[in-house]
Amino acid sequence: MSATIDRDTTPEGTVIPAVAAGRSLNLRERAASLGMVWVLIILVITAIILNPRFLNPGNLVNILTQNAPVGIIAVGMTFIIIAGGFDLSVAAVLAIGGVSYATLSHMMPAGPAILITLAIGFLLGLINALLITKAKVNAFIATLATASLFSGLTLLYTNSKPVSMATGGYDFLSDEDFLGAPLSVWLLAVLVAAGWFALSKTVYGRGIYAIGGNNEAARLAGLPVTSLRASTYVLTAMLAALAGIVLGSVIGVGQPGVAVGVTLNSIAIVIIGGTSLLGGEGAMWRTLVGILIFGTINNVFDILAFPQATQEVALGVIVLAAVSLDAYTRSRKRSGEA
Repeated sequence: MSATIDRDTTPEGTVIPAVAAGRSLNLRERAASLGMVWVLIILVITAIILNPRFLNPGNLVNILTQNAPVGIIAVGMTFIIIAGGFDLSVAAVLAIGGVSYATLSHMMPAGPAILITLAIGFLLGLINALLITKAKVNAFIATLATASLFSGLTLLYTNSKPVSMATGGYDFLSDEDFLGAPLSVWLLAVLVAAGWFALSKTVYGRGIYAIGGNNEAARLAGLPVTSLRASTYVLTAMLAALAGIVLGSVIGVGQPGVAVGVTLNSIAIVIIGGTSLLGGEGAMWRTLVGILIFGTINNVFDILAFPQATQEVALGVIVLAAVSLDAYTRSRKRSGEA
């Protein structure tokens, strides 16, 4: 029907003004939706100018390796934000994941240690999900509280000291290479691909978009709103625990205090990519763009030897720009619909 409307004209052969305005709005929306892609292109060009070896495969692999843990969390955070939620506990869950894997490495082979750590992540995510969906606690407050709870328990368990990783292959995610890249990078790639498929090609993904777009309408349509929303928190906590395993493999210890900034960075990656904080809109490919932007920024600042404070300022500016772009796009869409 939209194709027929686009071709409607007046008897004089002039396109109907409302249709023309709709076309113009659609073009502007498409341009805005690709805004962060252009930001990534500009950043890459800048990086090449500053460092002609930026596109060297070794450097690109290094960027992805460094950002694999936060990227893995961002995959789960994409589901939560599209569903209209928020999770501030992922950094604490990452720390628990690293400490758990390091502790279990002294008791059993890597495979069972990974499975048990993921099970712990499942339980932590379930706590968040029950607080939000059953106890009806605001997601921001609930996950802020559990972040403090999980972090405090980890510090008590470790006495605020790192837990060493056993030798004998427990660092395989960081050391084992496949086609020139560590397994952590391939793991991130698989998770991004799986997340894209789940969101764009499955009934589950359509349900996630529906509850984020209009929770009440989704409920009236018969969707299992509670279980769908709960699943996003469980999934994200499990991915945060997995990120802790990956980070533990890289640094060789489970560090209870290593995850400072991970929560903000994972949310920033999703927002920078173009997924809306208001829910109902976004895509996994956008999160991939956010990961690449985030990694490129860090790499450029490393080249320039900028201090961490400068990187934080730049990240804040980019997040503000991304949120402003989202607000502008939604505003134009509403005015077009009106």
